[in-house]
Amino acid sequence: MRFLVTSTPKFQIPPQLVPTMITAMEEWVKRHTADKKLEQTWGFARGGGGGILNVASHEELSEILTQIPFMPFSDMHVEPLVPIEVGLNNLRQGAARMSQPAQVA
Repeated sequence: MRFLVTSTPKFQIPPQLVPTMITAMEEWVKRHTADKKLEQTWGFARGGGGGILNVASHEELSEILTQIPFMPFSDMHVEPLVPIEVGLNNLRQGAARMSQPAQVA
């Protein structure tokens, strides 16, 4: 299961915590890149960032997200990802169902 995770700053981090938070985030990225759970990461020019997590379950996703050091200070957004072919096929099938005459019971 792949998820796009984005995070933007919500609350100011106390300045004395910033160095510790940066180090903790670097360690989080290294750990989850090494275990192949984190496929990509990037930062946003205005603060925050994102990545793609590949996990086995929603429970594993929750566990990994709650370990993000900046989580308490951020707005987090999580979107499930599907291959474009699957999404377009689902859209095609949904559109076909909507164009069929209604069945009277």
